[in-house]
Amino acid sequence: MIFHQLFESESSTYTYLLADEASGEAVLIDAVVETMERDLALVHELGLKLLYVLDTHVHADHVTAAGSIRDRVSGVRTGLSHRAGVACADLALKEGDKIAFGRYHLQVLETPGHTDSCLSLYVEVRPETDGFEALVFTGDALLIRGCGRTDFQQGSSDRLYESVTSKLFTLPSETKVYPAHDYRGHTSSSIAAEKRHNPRLGQGRTKEQFVKIMSELKLAQPKKIHEALPANLVCGKRGLMFESRMENGIPEITPEDLASAMGKSDWSSQGIRLIDVRRPDEFTGEFGHIPGSELVTLGPDVQKLIDEGSPEQPIVFICRSGGRSGQATEYARQKSYQTVFNLRGGMIRWTELSLPAVKT
Repeated sequence: MIFHQLFESESSTYTYLLADEASGEAVLIDAVVETMERDLALVHELGLKLLYVLDTHVHADHVTAAGSIRDRVSGVRTGLSHRAGVACADLALKEGDKIAFGRYHLQVLETPGHTDSCLSLYVEVRPETDGFEALVFTGDALLIRGCGRTDFQQGSSDRLYESVTSKLFTLPSETKVYPAHDYRGHTSSSIAAEKRHNPRLGQGRTKEQFVKIMSELKLAQPKKIHEALPANLVCGKRGLMFESRMENGIPEITPEDLASAMGKSDWSSQGIRLIDVRRPDEFTGEFGHIPGSELVTLGPDVQKLIDEGSPEQPIVFICRSGGRSGQATEYARQKSYQTVFNLRGGMIRWTELSLPAVKT
């Protein structure tokens, strides 16, 4: 097997290129948009036919190159977990799926805990001269002497413990572990080494011990979270969504930014819901409402929408001036929604800018 481990220094992300020597069919795992040109140049230099660009989860610290590579290279298909809520992905991967490239295939293992959408990808290699070898690409679920955080994006320490101990740690002990990140210069490990030495999940740690360890971590949010998550929910298409600003801890967008985004040709593919939380008489009253917005009045109806919805769903909340929609945005954030925004200034500011509104 052709194998290359590639590194992006800003987010300390590893991208992996795997290919079958005979057919030249290839797969990229966790490609980063900043290093896309380097990776595609390597694919071209080696004379490979790239079939798939796969993400181990919806990343919060970098923007995926998946969509951009698909646009550039004919025949490429993108894939990530069916739990990710990314409608633009070609493959919605689930437990047991197999991604074939030449004589090899990647087996999909669902390993949630860092996020709902975390996958690990396992491949067995049996060269005639080298004997059995297996590799597993663990994303952020299992790192070298560590693991992914569990304090946002539907993180769950209980689920991560189960994913690692009952699924990854049951792989053959000699399986080589290749994570999505490393911050200390390590490049790989093995299942045996992590079971023996991982200070969070190895050494016979109980679930209770692990949960306590994770609860005591004091970690800052990833620097690019407000850029990366919205972009990765649309296959890495930065610029199609809008810039957000924080006001009292609540992400906001301006009417100008929202109107600009709505005017772009790819707006409809982004799956963003515009939720107006005013009363019905306001929705059709003096200021009207934004075309395409849905009326869901603040209170039990909004709570139900959020509680029963997908935390991966991008939403802009709207009201008269920004107060009630700010409350809805804050509630959604408390329920682990990461791509929700309050419309700054509400319909008052929207009207002042003479932006289009419906009054019926």
